Amino acid sequence: MKKIFLTTILSLCTLYAQSEITILSGQKDYNNSRTKVDGDTFRIDASHRYSKSKISLGYQKDDVDREHPMTKLPIDTLHVEKFNLGYDYDVNKELTLKGSYIKILDNLAPTDQGKVYGLGASYKLPKGFGVGVNVYQSDYQRFDVDQYDLTLFKGFKLAEAKGKISIIGKSIHIDGNNYGTYTFRDKDYFTTGVKLGLNYKGYFGGIGAFFGKRMFTVLDNGTKVQHHAMEQDKTYMLSLGKKFEHLDIFAKYSFQNGKELPENQDDVDQKVISFGLNFKF
Repeated sequence: MKKIFLTTILSLCTLYAQSEITILSGQKDYNNSRTKVDGDTFRIDASHRYSKSKISLGYQKDDVDREHPMTKLPIDTLHVEKFNLGYDYDVNKELTLKGSYIKILDNLAPTDQGKVYGLGASYKLPKGFGVGVNVYQSDYQRFDVDQYDLTLFKGFKLAEAKGKISIIGKSIHIDGNNYGTYTFRDKDYFTTGVKLGLNYKGYFGGIGAFFGKRMFTVLDNGTKVQHHAMEQDKTYMLSLGKKFEHLDIFAKYSFQNGKELPENQDDVDQKVISFGLNFKF
């Protein structure tokens, strides 16, 4: 499946114009986790626009080293693969309809073989304002997760800089009782977020944050999902890059703090530093 997916991504970008391919590689570091120590992450995304439509494909692979909490000796490495598919259709200049799908492969978690389905729409209003609505259902073996997103955004200009600010609300409901041997105590979550992106003379960057507890969250318009029973509390993000004619280079940093629920481990930090390239065809 992975070979077919990656071949499709490369073919999509090399055979057609109006295409993009993004490659991202990074390092993960955990602090105070029960078993996780550090790891590597790799992601490749491709998109192709034709007429009023845009199709996107993505593949992500994560390998995380783990150790026994008492002996500190190595134990089974966590291997995760995720495949995502997206489709956007511009009904007109204001309205865009969206659909998304994610498939999860995990060698350790009960959410292995999970599937995430998404539908949504965004509408541009006068003076740079807009609104987006997305609905996701995550289908796991022992439980499901329903998520409802509302995003309000505003594009703006500041001297020679162009920017966009977004305010996000996510409502999450867990339908089921168990994650492996762990029994859910809370099944309803609501989190808010804010993102700011800027472009200035070929340079671009962004900052963002999420506040409020959340779990099994679908992110980035249905392209990513956090499928482990980790009750996130705080998330901060930072990115910076430079545009060239057919190539962008960029770096990203993210910090998350939360609780590993099955292990009953509080104050677990995850830091990710990654570097990427975006090619335009």
